[in-house]
Amino acid sequence: MPKASEVASALREMADVLDASPDTDIAKPDLYFYHGHNATKEQFLALARIFPRPFKKSDGYDHTQYRLAYESPVLDATAWIERSKVCTIITPAREAVYDCPALLSPEEEASIA
Repeated sequence: MPKASEVASALREMADVLDASPDTDIAKPDLYFYHGHNATKEQFLALARIFPRPFKKSDGYDHTQYRLAYESPVLDATAWIERSKVCTIITPAREAVYDCPALLSPEEEASIA
């Protein structure tokens, strides 16, 4: 894994490129720090401690992630990790059970079979 100083150096290179054309209109960038695969809870916590403030905490996009989001007028930065790496499951997910009334009459059902 790269050190924070190495990431900062790469970001400075990008900043130099942007500074070379300061009046160029660009889309608002998103910077992602994904802590997947071999990343650890400790690495995520180390980034959380130095992440820009204020930031928001959330469940991510599908409730299986733990997400930090920093938003500024010109840049958004997001750090996320799989929730299973930082949390303990108290109640495991259960399959949904539905009670659905018949939508079609028996005659209509028979006509589509």
